[in-house]
Amino acid sequence: MATTVAGMSKQQLARALGATGAAFGLLSVVAPRAVAGAYGVPVTPAGLQLQRLFGSRALAVAGLALTARTDEEVDRGLAAVAAMNAIDAVTALAAAKGAGRPTTLRAVVSSAAYGAAALAVRSMKG
Repeated sequence: MATTVAGMSKQQLARALGATGAAFGLLSVVAPRAVAGAYGVPVTPAGLQLQRLFGSRALAVAGLALTARTDEEVDRGLAAVAAMNAIDAVTALAAAKGAGRPTTLRAVVSSAAYGAAALAVRSMKG
């Protein structure tokens, strides 16, 4: 198992993933139209409200990665990121009929990639 990737330790990579999640969450809260548009989601008042809720959830989970101090805390945060994104990918597929192919594809690919990255970092030696 790797101890570093691109010169970064497990803790550093976990924090980088956390910072990425926090940036996405913050963008979803303060500029939900931009995120909805990028995913191809129709912009409606209810949709924007849900986008903000999605962003606040991403911020909360990112907080786990950004505040983790021990290897156990890092692993727990990365597991939460992976689980959340796996659930997101499955629910995106389940709702694919009404959402449209491009929106579903963006949701599944982004969730799978972010979740896989979390699992890859979690598998590193601390």
